[in-house]
Amino acid sequence: MHTNTQLTTKEVYQPIHHRIYLISNPSTNTETALTLVNQLISGVETSFPTAVRQPPWTLQYRVFRGTLPSNYHPPTDAQGTPIQYAHTFQHMLHLSSLEPNRTFICTQPPAGTSTVSAIPLNQQDSHISLLRNALAALWQPRHALFIQAGTIYAGGVCTVQIAELRSKRDGAQSGAVQSPGVVVCISTAVGPDESDGITAQEEDALDFGDAQTIIREFWARIKIGKDLGKADVREIMMAPKYVQGLREKDAVARMWCDVLRLRG
Repeated sequence: MHTNTQLTTKEVYQPIHHRIYLISNPSTNTETALTLVNQLISGVETSFPTAVRQPPWTLQYRVFRGTLPSNYHPPTDAQGTPIQYAHTFQHMLHLSSLEPNRTFICTQPPAGTSTVSAIPLNQQDSHISLLRNALAALWQPRHALFIQAGTIYAGGVCTVQIAELRSKRDGAQSGAVQSPGVVVCISTAVGPDESDGITAQEEDALDFGDAQTIIREFWARIKIGKDLGKADVREIMMAPKYVQGLREKDAVARMWCDVLRLRG
């Protein structure tokens, strides 16, 4: 299992701030999503001509929801309406640009902070099988999403990842591949020049305001003139309180799981 390691005061690292924009695709049509992806790629190439295209990135995501206890009787409010049960969720995320050989597992309780661990990528299918079969009484599969070949550009102050999300049901009831939306992740360094980095002692003094401003301005430039139609745009940023050295990858995984859970 992946274990977080605290930095000593002498170790140096470069914190990175990430923000994800999830653009909904009401039609769920893959061609519609791909058209928007190509428009955003054009926006990057036009606004930032020195950005360098990197090798494609991939993503695999599944979420399971905790089942209701067998003896559960829903309480009611003052009007007698049943109160919705607060479920626990278990997310599984493989993001090649974050950890090519690991799958992150994020367990999200109804209240409080989620916990993040990781397993080797080659154990991912075994873990899914365990949840779907041996632990089926405890966990119910919700949905699965994937990205086959996302686009990534690096250069200047930001790195940007762009791709259409795709979904397909498992099993005999599986249907056509659909796209619930387009995802854009923009990241930039926080604090001093990357060659210098910061120490653990300097971490508390980090100002994320500049990084957040850089990302928002980058996003505003690449979407100029792009028709998002009636799509909702959900914006999620990585919580600065989790950016503590080697905990940063856990924070990125937590952020992606929060976005990809969608709703329900």
